[in-house]
Amino acid sequence: CGGRGERLKPLTDNMPKPMVKAGDKPILEHQLELLKKHGIKKVVLLVGWYGDVIENYFRNGERFGMQIEYSYEDPTNRLGTAGPVKAAQDKVDGTFILMNGDIISNTNITNIINFHKVEKCWGTINMINMPSPYGIIYLNNNTIIEFKEKPELPYKMNAGLYILEPEVIDFMPDVGSIETDVFPKVAAAGKLCGYDSTGIYWSDVGTHKDLEKVNRDILS
Repeated sequence: CGGRGERLKPLTDNMPKPMVKAGDKPILEHQLELLKKHGIKKVVLLVGWYGDVIENYFRNGERFGMQIEYSYEDPTNRLGTAGPVKAAQDKVDGTFILMNGDIISNTNITNIINFHKVEKCWGTINMINMPSPYGIIYLNNNTIIEFKEKPELPYKMNAGLYILEPEVIDFMPDVGSIETDVFPKVAAAGKLCGYDSTGIYWSDVGTHKDLEKVNRDILS
């Protein structure tokens, strides 16, 4: 939850991106509700930029029926997406979920965990079909034969939720990216799996346009 949310300014001038409201509650609260729905009640929030805003809101998690701890990153010395996990490894005991702090989804976490256990992976990445941000034009020579507005593409996309074994932490640098520095090494060891969640509701909330869409979706 340490992102500064530069593209959501001025909303994020004095709060971290996961505390921006989607509908009537912060993005992060939607995430905790999803985790709790699937039996996850122990949570460690990796915080940095205005982390005290998150801690003041969620505190120890009792109000939400959860047990919440915090691991702070110095916002002036950012550690990437892998470093904060490495720094909090003493709070990890066994298989754990790692989740980006800026996504809204109804993904079936229970199914992903069951898949992860059956496949005996060290890491499982939740995947969806990549949505095109643009309309797609199909041509026959110079004649347009079909136009599709923002269709799903035939490629899988990282949906920002992972089931991980403690062995993955051994691949994590003190400063670096889990996506580019860690996952390629786990994949090279033959221990990285992908779970296809295509068809779920999913949106990241990185821009004002994303936030407007999510708000419309929640209201409907």
